[in-house]
Amino acid sequence: MSLIDIVIITVVAVAALLCVRNLVRHASGQCADCASGSCCTSKKTGKGSCKVAEDMVAKADAAFKK
Repeated sequence: MSLIDIVIITVVAVAALLCVRNLVRHASGQCADCASGSCCTSKKTGKGSCKVAEDMVAKADAAFKK
């Protein structure tokens, strides 16, 4: 393995670890950050369901049924 291979593998490994770290640090149950996060009552109260996620799943289901 050459030096450039080691550098590339190291950069990819660090990027993957930073992604996992971000997911673990910002995990809030089933809720993820989205554009509606600032006004989302489900995220603030921890109760209810995410309207954005429900809409996304409904659109995906409709696309598969076509």
